[in-house]
Amino acid sequence: MNKSNYYDELEQYDFPDDEYFEIVVNKLTPLIGLFMARFSYFEHDLNIAIADIFGDDYHSTGFVVIEKLTMSNKIDMFSKMYANLEFCTDNKSKTILDKIREEIGILNIFRNNIVHANWQTLTKAGFVRSKIVVDNQDGLVKFKNVEMNSKIIRQMIRRTDKLID
Repeated sequence: MNKSNYYDELEQYDFPDDEYFEIVVNKLTPLIGLFMARFSYFEHDLNIAIADIFGDDYHSTGFVVIEKLTMSNKIDMFSKMYANLEFCTDNKSKTILDKIREEIGILNIFRNNIVHANWQTLTKAGFVRSKIVVDNQDGLVKFKNVEMNSKIIRQMIRRTDKLID
């Protein structure tokens, strides 16, 4: 089992015990909100960075291009477009860009886990269900559980702030 996530199978019914979440909800809610606000701040910066590529004296063309893009598509576009810019042709710049792309990807996955978490499934061990998966081979319903606690959320807030800087 991966220490940060695992899958478990649906037995017959799904009635999670929400007792633990009720105990920690007041502690986690401000951190979840802060992470989401900081990630939103970062996403706006990313939108501006992409829009700047299309015209540094106006953003309308860039915003037309990114209007319907998912965050994953924005990350991909940002990486590819900046990799093609003249200043990213040296190895040092490419290494920095690769690190930025990797960090954005990690934060985006975390953001998706927070947004899609079934918070009433939070366990004392610090795992919350984040995704339902139906196995194509045997039809079994499985739940992806990810590690989620105040320490991890604070760490991701710091990583988001570092990326913004």
